[in-house]
Amino acid sequence: MLIYLLNRLRVILKSIGKKEEGLNDLITYFKFKKNSPQLDELNKNNIFNIDYNKTEELSLNIAVTIAFFYDEKKIKYLKEVCKNLYSISSNCNIFIITNNISDKKKKILLRKVKNKNTAMNVNIHIIKNLINNRLLPWCHIPVMKNLYKNKKYSHFLYLEDDISLSKDNILYWLKARKILKKVNLIPGFIRTEEDKKTKKIYAVDFTSINKSKFLPKIKINKNLYFINYKFPFQGMYFYDRELMKEHLNSVSSNPDFGHGAFNIQYLNSKMINFDLMAKASVGLIYKDVPKEFLNRLMIPFDYENKKILNNCLIEHLPNKYTKKKSLYGSIQVDKAIS
Repeated sequence: MLIYLLNRLRVILKSIGKKEEGLNDLITYFKFKKNSPQLDELNKNNIFNIDYNKTEELSLNIAVTIAFFYDEKKIKYLKEVCKNLYSISSNCNIFIITNNISDKKKKILLRKVKNKNTAMNVNIHIIKNLINNRLLPWCHIPVMKNLYKNKKYSHFLYLEDDISLSKDNILYWLKARKILKKVNLIPGFIRTEEDKKTKKIYAVDFTSINKSKFLPKIKINKNLYFINYKFPFQGMYFYDRELMKEHLNSVSSNPDFGHGAFNIQYLNSKMINFDLMAKASVGLIYKDVPKEFLNRLMIPFDYENKKILNNCLIEHLPNKYTKKKSLYGSIQVDKAIS
Protein backbone atom coordinates (compact mmCIF):
# COMPACT_ATOMS: atom_id res chain seq x y z
CA MET A 1 0.00 0.00 0.00
CA LEU A 2 2.80 2.43 0.90
CA ILE A 3 4.60 1.82 -2.39
CA TYR A 4 1.32 2.33 -4.25
CA LEU A 5 0.67 5.67 -2.51
CA LEU A 6 4.23 6.86 -3.20
CA ASN A 7 3.84 5.95 -6.86
CA ARG A 8 0.62 7.93 -7.06
CA LEU A 9 2.26 10.91 -5.36
CA ARG A 10 5.17 10.71 -7.80
CA VAL A 11 2.80 10.84 -10.76
CA ILE A 12 1.03 13.87 -9.28
CA LEU A 13 4.29 15.72 -8.63
CA LYS A 14 5.58 14.88 -12.09
CA SER A 15 2.39 16.18 -13.67
CA ILE A 16 2.95 19.60 -12.13
CA GLY A 17 6.62 19.71 -13.05
CA LYS A 18 8.22 19.00 -9.67
CA LYS A 19 11.22 16.77 -9.08
CA GLU A 20 10.49 13.10 -8.55
CA GLU A 21 13.99 11.67 -8.03
CA GLY A 22 13.71 11.64 -4.22
CA LEU A 23 10.44 9.75 -4.39
CA ASN A 24 11.88 7.29 -6.88
CA ASP A 25 14.71 6.55 -4.45
CA LEU A 26 12.26 6.13 -1.58
CA ILE A 27 10.11 3.75 -3.63
CA THR A 28 13.24 1.72 -4.45
CA TYR A 29 14.08 1.57 -0.73
CA PHE A 30 10.66 0.19 0.21
CA LYS A 31 10.93 -2.38 -2.57
CA PHE A 32 14.26 -3.34 -1.04
CA LYS A 33 12.68 -3.62 2.43
CA LYS A 34 10.04 -5.91 0.98
CA ASN A 35 12.28 -8.09 -1.18
CA SER A 36 15.83 -7.65 0.15
CA PRO A 37 18.26 -10.38 -0.99
CA GLN A 38 19.70 -12.66 1.66
CA LEU A 39 23.24 -14.02 1.53
CA ASP A 40 23.43 -16.36 4.50
CA GLU A 41 27.17 -16.95 4.31
CA LEU A 42 27.82 -13.32 5.28
CA ASN A 43 27.16 -13.62 8.99
CA LYS A 44 30.43 -14.37 10.75
CA ASN A 45 33.59 -12.90 9.33
CA ASN A 46 34.75 -9.48 8.25
CA ILE A 47 35.46 -10.21 4.61
CA PHE A 48 37.11 -6.82 4.24
CA ASN A 49 40.03 -7.65 6.52
CA ILE A 50 42.74 -8.02 3.90
CA ASP A 51 46.15 -9.23 4.99
CA TYR A 52 48.81 -9.26 2.29
CA ASN A 53 52.44 -8.68 1.48
CA LYS A 54 52.64 -5.06 0.36
CA THR A 55 55.72 -5.72 -1.76
CA GLU A 56 54.28 -8.72 -3.59
CA GLU A 57 52.44 -8.03 -6.82
CA LEU A 58 49.24 -9.78 -7.87
CA SER A 59 49.27 -12.49 -10.50
CA LEU A 60 46.56 -10.85 -12.58
CA ASN A 61 46.72 -10.23 -16.31
CA ILE A 62 45.02 -6.85 -16.62
CA ALA A 63 44.21 -5.07 -19.89
CA VAL A 64 44.15 -1.33 -19.17
CA THR A 65 42.86 1.49 -21.38
CA ILE A 66 43.34 5.12 -20.36
CA ALA A 67 41.88 8.09 -22.25
CA PHE A 68 44.39 10.97 -22.38
CA PHE A 69 43.93 14.10 -24.46
CA TYR A 70 47.53 15.26 -24.83
CA ASP A 71 48.56 17.92 -22.33
CA GLU A 72 52.16 18.00 -21.06
CA LYS A 73 51.02 19.53 -17.76
CA LYS A 74 48.89 16.46 -17.05
CA ILE A 75 51.48 13.82 -17.90
CA LYS A 76 52.64 13.85 -14.26
CA TYR A 77 49.28 12.41 -13.19
CA LEU A 78 49.29 9.81 -15.94
CA LYS A 79 52.81 8.78 -14.91
CA GLU A 80 51.63 8.24 -11.31
CA VAL A 81 48.61 6.25 -12.46
CA CYS A 82 50.75 3.87 -14.56
CA LYS A 83 53.38 3.50 -11.86
CA ASN A 84 50.76 2.40 -9.34
CA LEU A 85 49.15 0.00 -11.80
CA TYR A 86 52.52 -1.63 -12.47
CA SER A 87 53.06 -2.06 -8.72
CA ILE A 88 49.75 -3.92 -8.53
CA SER A 89 50.71 -6.31 -11.32
CA SER A 90 53.59 -6.25 -13.78
CA ASN A 91 51.22 -8.11 -16.12
CA CYS A 92 49.29 -4.89 -16.74
CA ASN A 93 49.20 -4.14 -20.45
CA ILE A 94 48.50 -0.40 -20.59
CA PHE A 95 47.04 1.30 -23.68
CA ILE A 96 47.01 5.10 -23.55
CA ILE A 97 44.39 6.33 -26.02
CA THR A 98 45.20 9.81 -27.23
CA ASN A 99 44.42 12.31 -29.97
CA ASN A 100 46.38 12.70 -33.22
CA ILE A 101 49.73 13.83 -31.83
CA SER A 102 53.08 14.09 -33.59
CA ASP A 103 55.78 11.43 -33.34
CA LYS A 104 57.77 13.84 -31.17
CA LYS A 105 54.95 14.21 -28.65
CA LYS A 106 54.38 10.47 -28.70
CA LYS A 107 58.03 9.87 -27.73
CA ILE A 108 57.81 12.51 -24.99
CA LEU A 109 54.65 10.92 -23.60
CA LEU A 110 56.08 7.41 -23.61
CA ARG A 111 59.38 8.49 -22.08
CA LYS A 112 57.81 10.49 -19.26
CA VAL A 113 55.22 7.87 -18.40
CA LYS A 114 57.66 4.98 -18.29
CA ASN A 115 60.36 7.09 -16.59
CA LYS A 116 63.20 4.71 -17.56
CA ASN A 117 61.18 1.68 -16.43
CA THR A 118 61.67 -0.35 -19.59
CA ALA A 119 59.80 -3.31 -18.12
CA MET A 120 56.53 -1.36 -17.91
CA ASN A 121 54.26 -2.41 -20.76
CA VAL A 122 52.83 0.87 -22.09
CA ASN A 123 51.42 1.39 -25.59
CA ILE A 124 50.29 4.64 -27.21
CA HIS A 125 47.13 4.22 -29.29
CA ILE A 126 46.53 7.28 -31.47
CA ILE A 127 43.07 8.17 -32.79
CA LYS A 128 43.81 9.89 -36.10
CA ASN A 129 40.33 10.78 -37.32
CA LEU A 130 38.65 11.94 -34.13
CA ILE A 131 35.36 13.60 -35.10
CA ASN A 132 35.17 15.52 -31.84
CA ASN A 133 37.56 15.75 -28.90
CA ARG A 134 34.79 14.81 -26.47
CA LEU A 135 34.48 11.42 -28.14
CA LEU A 136 38.04 10.40 -27.21
CA PRO A 137 37.03 8.46 -24.04
CA TRP A 138 34.63 6.34 -26.09
CA CYS A 139 37.45 5.26 -28.39
CA HIS A 140 38.51 2.79 -25.69
CA ILE A 141 35.56 0.51 -26.53
CA PRO A 142 36.92 -0.95 -29.83
CA VAL A 143 40.34 -1.29 -28.17
CA MET A 144 38.78 -3.24 -25.32
CA LYS A 145 36.90 -5.46 -27.77
CA ASN A 146 40.19 -6.49 -29.37
CA LEU A 147 41.86 -7.02 -26.00
CA TYR A 148 38.96 -9.16 -24.81
CA LYS A 149 39.64 -11.63 -27.63
CA ASN A 150 42.95 -12.44 -25.95
CA LYS A 151 42.03 -14.99 -23.29
CA LYS A 152 45.21 -14.36 -21.32
CA TYR A 153 43.55 -11.30 -19.84
CA SER A 154 41.62 -12.08 -16.66
CA HIS A 155 40.57 -8.50 -15.88
CA PHE A 156 39.91 -5.24 -17.67
CA LEU A 157 40.34 -1.69 -16.43
CA TYR A 158 39.26 1.57 -18.00
CA LEU A 159 40.03 4.80 -16.21
CA GLU A 160 40.42 8.50 -16.69
CA ASP A 161 44.01 9.73 -16.81
CA ASP A 162 44.17 11.08 -13.24
CA ILE A 163 42.69 8.30 -11.11
CA SER A 164 45.00 6.14 -9.05
CA LEU A 165 44.21 2.65 -7.74
CA SER A 166 46.07 0.61 -5.12
CA LYS A 167 46.57 -3.09 -4.54
CA ASP A 168 44.22 -2.82 -1.56
CA ASN A 169 41.51 -1.55 -3.92
CA ILE A 170 41.92 -4.53 -6.26
CA LEU A 171 42.04 -7.11 -3.47
CA TYR A 172 38.84 -5.72 -1.97
CA TRP A 173 37.14 -5.85 -5.39
CA LEU A 174 38.18 -9.45 -6.04
CA LYS A 175 36.90 -10.59 -2.66
CA ALA A 176 33.62 -8.67 -2.83
CA ARG A 177 32.95 -9.71 -6.42
CA LYS A 178 32.68 -13.40 -5.43
CA ILE A 179 29.80 -12.51 -3.12
CA LEU A 180 27.98 -9.78 -5.02
CA LYS A 181 27.86 -11.58 -8.38
CA LYS A 182 25.23 -13.88 -6.87
CA VAL A 183 22.76 -10.98 -6.78
CA ASN A 184 23.90 -9.21 -9.99
CA LEU A 185 25.69 -6.44 -8.08
CA ILE A 186 29.24 -5.10 -8.49
CA PRO A 187 31.84 -3.82 -5.98
CA GLY A 188 32.20 -0.07 -6.28
CA PHE A 189 34.80 2.62 -5.64
CA ILE A 190 34.56 6.24 -4.47
CA ARG A 191 36.75 8.97 -5.94
CA THR A 192 38.46 11.01 -3.24
CA GLU A 193 40.56 14.14 -2.92
CA GLU A 194 42.69 15.39 -0.08
CA ASP A 195 42.67 18.96 1.16
CA LYS A 196 46.41 19.55 1.45
CA LYS A 197 45.95 22.17 4.16
CA THR A 198 43.66 20.26 6.51
CA LYS A 199 44.57 16.71 5.37
CA LYS A 200 40.86 15.88 5.30
CA ILE A 201 39.62 13.43 2.65
CA TYR A 202 36.58 14.32 0.55
CA ALA A 203 34.21 12.19 -1.54
CA VAL A 204 34.42 13.93 -4.92
CA ASP A 205 31.09 12.84 -6.38
CA PHE A 206 28.85 13.11 -3.31
CA THR A 207 26.82 16.31 -3.70
CA SER A 208 24.72 15.60 -0.61
CA ILE A 209 24.91 13.31 2.42
CA ASN A 210 23.31 9.88 1.99
CA LYS A 211 21.10 8.60 4.81
CA SER A 212 22.17 5.00 5.48
CA LYS A 213 18.76 4.22 7.00
CA PHE A 214 17.15 4.63 3.57
CA LEU A 215 19.82 2.95 1.44
CA PRO A 216 19.53 -0.65 0.22
CA LYS A 217 22.13 -2.77 1.99
CA ILE A 218 23.29 -6.36 2.52
CA LYS A 219 24.35 -7.36 6.02
CA ILE A 220 27.72 -9.05 6.42
CA ASN A 221 27.84 -9.29 10.20
CA LYS A 222 26.74 -7.27 13.21
CA ASN A 223 28.32 -4.01 12.08
CA LEU A 224 29.45 -4.40 8.46
CA TYR A 225 27.37 -4.13 5.32
CA PHE A 226 27.56 -3.83 1.59
CA ILE A 227 25.64 -0.60 1.01
CA ASN A 228 24.11 0.87 -2.13
CA TYR A 229 24.63 4.62 -2.59
CA LYS A 230 23.23 7.50 -4.64
CA PHE A 231 26.41 8.87 -6.23
CA PRO A 232 28.12 5.88 -7.90
CA PHE A 233 30.17 7.72 -10.53
CA GLN A 234 33.81 6.48 -10.39
CA GLY A 235 35.58 7.80 -13.49
CA MET A 236 36.65 4.19 -14.16
CA TYR A 237 35.51 0.58 -14.15
CA PHE A 238 37.27 -2.68 -13.24
CA TYR A 239 35.74 -5.89 -14.60
CA ASP A 240 36.47 -9.58 -14.83
CA ARG A 241 35.83 -11.40 -18.11
CA GLU A 242 32.17 -12.06 -17.30
CA LEU A 243 31.38 -8.40 -16.63
CA MET A 244 33.50 -7.21 -19.54
CA LYS A 245 31.59 -9.46 -21.92
CA GLU A 246 28.29 -8.10 -20.61
CA HIS A 247 29.44 -4.50 -21.07
CA LEU A 248 30.93 -4.87 -24.55
CA ASN A 249 27.93 -6.76 -25.90
CA SER A 250 25.16 -4.65 -24.44
CA VAL A 251 23.57 -1.20 -24.55
CA SER A 252 25.94 0.08 -21.84
CA SER A 253 28.78 0.40 -24.39
CA ASN A 254 26.70 2.77 -26.53
CA PRO A 255 27.18 6.55 -25.96
CA ASP A 256 23.39 6.99 -26.12
CA PHE A 257 22.79 4.57 -23.24
CA GLY A 258 20.41 6.13 -20.72
CA HIS A 259 18.49 8.18 -23.25
CA GLY A 260 14.95 7.08 -24.05
CA ALA A 261 15.34 7.94 -27.73
CA PHE A 262 17.90 5.13 -27.96
CA ASN A 263 16.00 2.54 -25.92
CA ILE A 264 13.04 3.52 -23.73
CA GLN A 265 13.74 0.52 -21.48
CA TYR A 266 17.00 2.14 -20.38
CA LEU A 267 15.80 5.72 -19.96
CA ASN A 268 17.58 7.04 -16.85
CA SER A 269 17.44 10.64 -15.64
CA LYS A 270 20.69 10.23 -13.69
CA MET A 271 22.58 9.17 -16.80
CA ILE A 272 21.12 11.99 -18.86
CA ASN A 273 22.83 14.35 -16.44
CA PHE A 274 26.26 12.83 -17.19
CA ASP A 275 28.17 14.53 -19.99
CA LEU A 276 29.38 12.54 -22.98
CA MET A 277 32.92 12.05 -21.66
CA ALA A 278 31.83 11.00 -18.16
CA LYS A 279 29.41 8.41 -19.57
CA ALA A 280 32.32 6.49 -21.10
CA SER A 281 33.28 5.27 -17.62
CA VAL A 282 29.76 4.55 -16.33
CA GLY A 283 29.82 1.01 -17.69
CA LEU A 284 27.26 -1.32 -16.11
CA ILE A 285 26.29 0.89 -13.16
CA TYR A 286 22.76 1.47 -14.46
CA LYS A 287 22.27 -1.56 -16.69
CA ASP A 288 19.75 -4.18 -15.52
CA VAL A 289 19.70 -2.91 -11.95
CA PRO A 290 17.82 -5.23 -9.56
CA LYS A 291 14.52 -3.48 -8.76
CA GLU A 292 15.38 -3.28 -5.06
CA PHE A 293 18.53 -1.22 -5.69
CA LEU A 294 19.43 2.28 -6.89
CA ASN A 295 22.25 1.01 -9.13
CA ARG A 296 24.53 -2.02 -9.30
CA LEU A 297 27.42 -0.70 -7.21
CA MET A 298 27.94 -1.63 -3.56
CA ILE A 299 30.63 -0.40 -1.15
CA PRO A 300 31.79 -1.70 2.26
CA PHE A 301 30.25 0.22 5.17
CA ASP A 302 30.66 0.11 8.96
CA TYR A 303 27.08 0.75 10.02
CA GLU A 304 27.79 1.18 13.72
CA ASN A 305 30.40 3.90 13.16
CA LYS A 306 28.77 5.26 9.97
CA LYS A 307 32.05 4.89 8.11
CA ILE A 308 32.89 3.92 4.54
CA LEU A 309 35.82 1.49 4.62
CA ASN A 310 39.08 2.64 3.06
CA ASN A 311 39.32 -0.36 0.71
CA CYS A 312 36.97 1.27 -1.81
CA LEU A 313 38.55 4.74 -1.82
CA ILE A 314 40.47 5.70 -4.95
CA GLU A 315 42.48 8.89 -5.52
CA HIS A 316 41.61 11.72 -7.89
CA LEU A 317 45.16 13.05 -8.18
CA PRO A 318 44.65 16.71 -9.21
CA ASN A 319 42.66 17.54 -6.05
CA LYS A 320 41.04 20.25 -8.14
CA TYR A 321 37.66 20.22 -6.40
CA THR A 322 39.05 20.72 -2.89
CA LYS A 323 40.97 23.78 -4.15
CA LYS A 324 37.81 25.69 -4.97
CA LYS A 325 34.25 26.08 -3.81
CA SER A 326 32.25 23.59 -5.82
CA LEU A 327 29.23 21.32 -5.68
CA TYR A 328 31.72 18.45 -5.93
CA GLY A 329 34.36 17.55 -3.37
CA SER A 330 32.61 19.41 -0.56
CA ILE A 331 31.61 16.45 1.65
CA GLN A 332 34.13 14.56 3.76
CA VAL A 333 34.26 10.81 3.18
CA ASP A 334 33.60 10.14 6.88
CA LYS A 335 30.37 12.17 6.63
CA ALA A 336 29.24 11.12 3.15
CA ILE A 337 26.90 8.42 4.51
CA SER A 338 25.29 9.17 7.87
